[in-house]
Amino acid sequence: MPLVIFVDDSETALASTRMVTNSMPIEVKQYTQAQVALDEIKAGMTPDLIITDLNMPVMNGLEFLAGLRAVEATKRTPCLMLTTETKDELKQEGKALGLTGWIVKPFNPAQLKQAITRVLRLP
Repeated sequence: MPLVIFVDDSETALASTRMVTNSMPIEVKQYTQAQVALDEIKAGMTPDLIITDLNMPVMNGLEFLAGLRAVEATKRTPCLMLTTETKDELKQEGKALGLTGWIVKPFNPAQLKQAITRVLRLP
């Protein structure tokens, strides 16, 4: 079963993603701190998809993404940014770091489910 991790400092946002993914054939882990998720990845966790917020304290989503790309096992792991931000320069920075896609909050549950299904090639 594919492992999808969500990184967002908002418990409300994580609860919303849980509701979307509950019926999907995936394993989900959620983190409120990007550094904790990155540490687990460095320790050997290998997610199939990473979905992260952009604006978080301590380490933002782009810094987290840069950290992921420095780990051999996650150099090419698909990553989606789930954020309220819509600035083109942020999207370009994400793209330069190998971001797979950008979903704007508040998100449409069907859109998030479709994005996960497409990236993981689920039936």
